[in-house]
Amino acid sequence: MLKRFFKYRPDTVLLCLIVILIGLGTVMLLSASFVKAEFEFRNPYFFFSAQLRNVAVGALAMLILSQIDYRIWLKYSRYILIFAAMLLILLLLPGMAKLVKGSGRWLSFLPFQPSEAAKLAVVIGLSQYYARIGDLKYRFGYGFVAPFLLMTLFGGLIALERDLGGPIVIVLVVVLMMVASGIRFKHFSFLLVMAFPLYYLITAFPHRMSRLSSWHNPWLDPLDSGYNIIHSFYAFASGGLFGSGLGLGQQKMYFLPEGHTDFIFSILGEELGFAGVVGTCALFFWLAARGFSIASSSKTVGGHHLGVGLTLTILVPALLNMCVALSIIPAKGLPLPFFSYGGSSMVVSCAALGILMNIAAQGACEEEAMTTVAAPDKDS
Repeated sequence: MLKRFFKYRPDTVLLCLIVILIGLGTVMLLSASFVKAEFEFRNPYFFFSAQLRNVAVGALAMLILSQIDYRIWLKYSRYILIFAAMLLILLLLPGMAKLVKGSGRWLSFLPFQPSEAAKLAVVIGLSQYYARIGDLKYRFGYGFVAPFLLMTLFGGLIALERDLGGPIVIVLVVVLMMVASGIRFKHFSFLLVMAFPLYYLITAFPHRMSRLSSWHNPWLDPLDSGYNIIHSFYAFASGGLFGSGLGLGQQKMYFLPEGHTDFIFSILGEELGFAGVVGTCALFFWLAARGFSIASSSKTVGGHHLGVGLTLTILVPALLNMCVALSIIPAKGLPLPFFSYGGSSMVVSCAALGILMNIAAQGACEEEAMTTVAAPDKDS
């Protein structure tokens, strides 16, 4: 019966990992947000019910995209890039951006972050580009300069929205895709020119300098710039080996204001302990390993690059969010995929994995067809 509606079978391992991550993330979101939701909206399930809607939309997007041939997105990659760039430019027009904490990341007429969609567009565009140029990728102009310009364009448009986390994700994803494509390492020395605009993006805004100083020593300003990091430390420290218990954490009691978004990993560490932290990291790394395996088994160059890029769009922000919560790197304001509250991140992450599922299904179909052709005829 299902074959009448679903042409491509889902990758079982990938699907199970997604279900576990979304299930764990939704439960943690409820635990981390019910105090804030009760105090601000008189409804302890305010964020939870909204996140369930986000999960439903994301699951629908994943289901639909898993049944659409991924090569369609590569074929129309140019138009996808243009559309994503237009959305980012739209945010720069007066009255089109909704300001939240000084950052205009959301469209005023639609609760959506174009920077999230831009990550997918850049990955699709770069995958098609590398598939088209072939061995020309070993030349500096083809293999490095063109992807560098694409990365700079989209990263710059997002940075103009006073969002530093988005450009960093795009830069890391593109650079890692360059490495995976096999371009010459000597070309990466050109990335030193990025140090100058990055230095300006950090020093030009006082709130970013305060983040940097609070990361270096949060106790210099424990009631302001260092507040979140200090209470993130408290959360992990009080979690111990197995945590205080689901729903029993103390830092979400308005000690850690961003406990349902940027610092949900800290709440997880407090309530599920070291075991929960290690288990969550293992799930993300297993998801990444499965994604890279799907990419390597793809029979097309475009599918290989696209699989790598889509996996990186989940792995990179997840690692950055965890590193911020542990104060390994300065605060970036990035969500933890499948855990942090937010529709844009959830829907785009699910969409990316839906396309990855189709790459896996296409690879399985092609391998099955090759096996059928290669099998000897028993009657001969």
